[in-house]
Amino acid sequence: MFTSTRRASVLIAVFMLAFGWFGPKSAQAQSGQQCFNVPGINNCIQGRFLEYWRDNGGLPVFGYPITAEFREKTPEGEFTVQYFERNVLEYHPEKARPYDVLLGRLGDTRLLQLKRDWFSEPKGQPTPGCSWWAQTSHSICGDFKNYWERHGLNDPKLDRTARSLQLFGLPLTEPKMETNLAGDTVLTQWFERARLEFHPGKGILLGLLGNETRNNAPPAGGTPPPPPPAANACAGIAAPVDAHIAPNCVKFGQEFYVKVGGFDPYQEVGFWITDERGVTVGTAQTLYVNANGELDGYIDTKDYFGYELGPGNYVFVVQDVARVYRPSTAPFRVIP
Repeated sequence: MFTSTRRASVLIAVFMLAFGWFGPKSAQAQSGQQCFNVPGINNCIQGRFLEYWRDNGGLPVFGYPITAEFREKTPEGEFTVQYFERNVLEYHPEKARPYDVLLGRLGDTRLLQLKRDWFSEPKGQPTPGCSWWAQTSHSICGDFKNYWERHGLNDPKLDRTARSLQLFGLPLTEPKMETNLAGDTVLTQWFERARLEFHPGKGILLGLLGNETRNNAPPAGGTPPPPPPAANACAGIAAPVDAHIAPNCVKFGQEFYVKVGGFDPYQEVGFWITDERGVTVGTAQTLYVNANGELDGYIDTKDYFGYELGPGNYVFVVQDVARVYRPSTAPFRVIP
């Protein structure tokens, strides 16, 4: 399992005890409801989800509801969620508004479902007139930039850029022609929480990531197939982002070391591992980083909190529990 300092272990135990006894409230306890007289749309939106949906873009940004509210396990625990055509909303009553409702990272999740490793996608370069993001080595330009900047989380305490980051996240790819599940071949750019598509005559539309992720839909015919297996069993592993991992390729049963920094002293963070399908192994854990803002320790592939990390590709992820900053990631591979 992942081991760190004794202080961190004690804090994990305290955190788990507290949240084991006091579960989150349902968003259904809020008032207000909106239903839709649209064929095939049988679910309504209510309470806090409805308020968030209306305040932050409504139908063009989120689409119609495709599920009712229900309980779902997420990287941070089990919460009330509701899926929409283009995203998923999570209800976090323990957080202050407007962060009591959080958006899922469905852009990242959908790419993992498609077995597309965005860490290995071709990188961009700073370009005049574009917004450059060194964290992922991609730019946002032209119509994509205009749309990204015009939409954002309704929080007056944030500047325009921060509001857009909260709603869409960072760019994960460069724009390129892709075929979506509707059969449209359009210029497409992926973001942490969205997929932006440029449709001639219509402008920028958001991809139906909620539908696709919820159904784990197979890729469209125009989506590039996954690369063939490399001859070297440890070749082709993506580089870590804001993290150190050694080694990044181990045999099953071995341990490896990870270190993540850049957090505030004693800041509370969550960490979890996703497999190559984008599914979290076990449940997410939380702890407090040390006085240097760092988290480090060893991961045992044979016993990660009671789970085995069998042969395959994985990503170790660490992010502050408030999801203010981008996650640190350390891809690794376990071989037979």
